Amino acid sequence: MAESSNSNPGFWYRHRTAIVTTVVSVSTAVSAYYVYKQLKQVESEAKSKSKAESTEKQDNAPVSKSKKKRDKQKQKKKQQEVDDVSKITYPILPSGEPDIEAIKLLSNDEIDKITLELKDSGNTQFKLKNFDNAIKFYNFALEIKEDPVFYSNISACYVSTNQYDKVIEYCNKALELKPDYSKVLLRRATAFEQKGNYQDAMFDLSVLSLNNDFNGASIEPILERNLNLQAMRTLNEMQGNSNDELNHLLPSDTSLASFFNMLTPPELEFDNFNENIDADIILHNALNALYKFTHDGFEIASKDFLKAIIAYKDLLKNCNEQDEKKVLETKLSIALEYNGILSFMKADIITAQDNLNESIKLHPRVKANVFLAMILADKWATSMMQAGTTQSNDEQIDNEKLRQQYLSKFDDAIALDPTNPIIYYHRGQISFIAQEYSSSRADFTKSIELNPNNCFPYIQLACLAYRENNFTDCEKQFTEARKRFPLQPEIPTFYAELLTDKNDLNQALKEYDIAIKLEKAISEKENGKIHVGVAPLIGKAAIIAKQQPVTPENFQLATDLFQTAVDEDPRNEQALVALAQLKLQQEEVDTSIELFEKAAHLCRTNEERLQAITFAEAAKIQKRIRADPIISQRVEEALAQYRAQGLI
Repeated sequence: MAESSNSNPGFWYRHRTAIVTTVVSVSTAVSAYYVYKQLKQVESEAKSKSKAESTEKQDNAPVSKSKKKRDKQKQKKKQQEVDDVSKITYPILPSGEPDIEAIKLLSNDEIDKITLELKDSGNTQFKLKNFDNAIKFYNFALEIKEDPVFYSNISACYVSTNQYDKVIEYCNKALELKPDYSKVLLRRATAFEQKGNYQDAMFDLSVLSLNNDFNGASIEPILERNLNLQAMRTLNEMQGNSNDELNHLLPSDTSLASFFNMLTPPELEFDNFNENIDADIILHNALNALYKFTHDGFEIASKDFLKAIIAYKDLLKNCNEQDEKKVLETKLSIALEYNGILSFMKADIITAQDNLNESIKLHPRVKANVFLAMILADKWATSMMQAGTTQSNDEQIDNEKLRQQYLSKFDDAIALDPTNPIIYYHRGQISFIAQEYSSSRADFTKSIELNPNNCFPYIQLACLAYRENNFTDCEKQFTEARKRFPLQPEIPTFYAELLTDKNDLNQALKEYDIAIKLEKAISEKENGKIHVGVAPLIGKAAIIAKQQPVTPENFQLATDLFQTAVDEDPRNEQALVALAQLKLQQEEVDTSIELFEKAAHLCRTNEERLQAITFAEAAKIQKRIRADPIISQRVEEALAQYRAQGLI
């Protein structure tokens, strides 16, 4: 509420002008009678009330504390009304309302005094929570003189009655007169938030922060709250759109290659291939496409495994011969197995579990059990993370059940083939995540014993040593892996990641450059096969982007590297988000928003998706601010101050 001014009683009578003498004389006579009647009415009611209370006391009737409080408040309001009437110093109409036309004929100084007096009356009514009366007085003042404070005070009244449309309406009027009215901006932002207009609220709060009239620490949490609410709404809309393939998109080529490179499959995954059976051809093509490790291959495989499932199920409907049926079920189980793990990688967990359980039921294989174990382990890890360090007994029991479930699937895989190295490798990974380092090391070592020609267990042992703060052993493991696999880009890529974490950025850049060259060479040699994909490009760009001081050359180099990563792996949400952030800094806001939104559809988890959406929504506010010439100029002035202080 705006500050009240002290109006001088009798001001109107001492300073009336000759030009309105006749009008004043009539108004004064009428107003005197009106005031007299109001005073008598209030006095009469007060006496009646006093008499009634006296009678109650004589009868010894009990009076509750709440009733006494209410009566006291009523008395206070009545007395305030008497005081307000007695202070009237301006001409009024027979209705008791101010004579606006008469007042407008006065001098500017007199008009200012009267409008302040009307505002004071409105403030008094506001304090008494007589909001309709308060609005009436503020409107009287506005009829005489337009002032943003009066509009602001009316908006405050509507806040108290939860009429947020009216709050916004009168805030708009105040801001038309005073665009930098911070109190009103904050009030309108709050009203927008109450109505769910989070973008409008964020805009007002962003402008407000530029005014520097409020402590930034007090505005920031409100702005963050609205940003989170808007992002969550957008996420819910994405998930609620039945036409949106949110949970049916493949992850990045880099992620797919990293996962399936470990499997090192035989030339053909199933026996009894029959080139005259369409289902066999589809499954065969799907497997070959998958293990080409190319962008197109992954896309084809994702579609063809599902086609193979449908084709085999159609054949089984008309199959009556038991041996033939068994062969078809075995092939169907393979299609289900691969479609299951791809569904998991698309974040379609229900389909993944259904496919893998059906696959195991038809014809249990090592991979199906390992894949299912990974899904169950993912559930367990998520549950543990959500529960935190303080778990209830029920949570502990449920989490232990999940743990036993995924471990039992690894046991089932071992029962089928104890010499299969992928069992121990993936179980070792999960133990690593669970910080069960001893078990993890044993499984990685076992995987190497069973297949010494796969580089991944060697890398994991090096990472394990790093996790245990044994960097000497970590470097030793990488050195051994590099000697054994000198042309594998996985080795320098993972080593560079650890060096980056260790803040040895110059050496990390060298390792990323080695990885980029090796990836290119092996891709050319193996018909475009992806090993580490764009991972070293992203890693190198990230280091360059954050190096201080930031030079135009480095900034452009980082942008180019991220752009190359997006071009080569268009489903890589990490590259998309990083490129979007740099585009935002380059004032390419539309491009930035597009990249953030694309990344949101590709993210694997709701947390990652929500983060990308949050970035997009923040960029939209930046675009809106930039579109406003006045506010944009203020932004430039603020940036100039930061630059002068060496803060940016």
